[in-house]
Amino acid sequence: MRADGAASHQLAELEAGIGVDFRDRSLLARALVHRSYLNENPEEAAQSNERLEFLGDAMIDLVVGRELFERLPEAPEGILTARRSLAVRGDALARVAAQLGLGQRLLMGHGERASGGAERISNLAGTLEAVVGAVLLDQGQDAATRFVLRVLDGEISAAMEAETPKDAKSLLQEFAQARGGQPPGYLVTGFEGPDHDRVWKVDAVVGGEVVARGKGHRKLDAEREAAAAALERLAARERGEKTE
Repeated sequence: MRADGAASHQLAELEAGIGVDFRDRSLLARALVHRSYLNENPEEAAQSNERLEFLGDAMIDLVVGRELFERLPEAPEGILTARRSLAVRGDALARVAAQLGLGQRLLMGHGERASGGAERISNLAGTLEAVVGAVLLDQGQDAATRFVLRVLDGEISAAMEAETPKDAKSLLQEFAQARGGQPPGYLVTGFEGPDHDRVWKVDAVVGGEVVARGKGHRKLDAEREAAAAALERLAARERGEKTE
């Protein structure tokens, strides 16, 4: 998206809508470029929003995680992880992106738009993450933190007020079965440390694939850590993000 003429006016409108006045408006423009647009317009000297999306995803996790850590000083790790997952899952980010009007402003290929790309959860969530990444690069971590807390305030509050979330193992089982898969399994792969301070090492297996690993002084703790990591990785895959 070029930052001149009509495009510049649209960017100015978006700035007003999201409450951020960019120093470098080209960063905001890049946050609105879906890779399908570049696939159909290879002559354009532009970048897609994927790198900004990567940066914004990490920033959102950090900000929301810290906010929950401070608001819930007595909550154990499993509860914090579950509540953060509620606040930052794809449909939550997509709702916020839609409220900000990002889908209508996302520059994408004709085929992607015709197939409903402007309303697709993965596109909306990714665009919000890219905008957060743009704010971070343009104005720094403090400004990006304020932006995330402002636009996600409703989702954070809803996650905190929801019924006590299930532990990561239950959530991973629901995640797998909702997609037609078998319940996940957990494989003990070894131990670390002396006998009096043994640490269990466990793999979370979903659909025959080792998705994530966990450690803990109890087998259950190791399984929960592996399940939480598996949930985050599988959710990232659904959003179209690359995972190792």
